Amino acid sequence: MLTRTLQQLASGLSMIALTTLGPIALSASAQTSLPLEVADQHPLVKAFKPCVSAVGLERDLPLANPVPDLSGPGHLYQLNDVGRIRDGYRHSLYVSENGKQIYIVQIGGFAGTKKIFGPLNPKLHCHSSVKKPKKT
Repeated sequence: MLTRTLQQLASGLSMIALTTLGPIALSASAQTSLPLEVADQHPLVKAFKPCVSAVGLERDLPLANPVPDLSGPGHLYQLNDVGRIRDGYRHSLYVSENGKQIYIVQIGGFAGTKKIFGPLNPKLHCHSSVKKPKKT
C-alpha cells in the first residue's frame, strides 16, 4: 500500500514538473529558432570551442544582460556535445548575419537551464578570457 502511494505521489510530481517546466523550456528554445550547424573548421568555432565543455564553461565569460533576441538572421554553430555526461551542457555559438554580434548559448545541466554569454569580441576569442580555477 505504501509503495503504491509513493508511486502515485511520484507520478503526480512528474506531471506537475512537466506542466510547469514545459512552457519555460519551450519559450527558451523558441528564442533560438535557427538551425544548429556543425562547422568545426569555421574560424570562430575554432576560436571559441576552447571556452566550453560538457561540464560548463572553461573560461569566465560575461552573462548577456539584457538577454538578446537570437532569432534574427545569423548562424548557430555547435561548439560541443554532452557525450556521456547525463546532465552535461551543450554550447552553441550565435553569430549574427554581419558577424558583429557573437554569443555563446549554454543549454543543459540539471533541469535544462539556458544561459547566454556575451556579447563576445570576435578578435579576442576565448584565449584572452580569464581561465576558471580548477576545483580541488
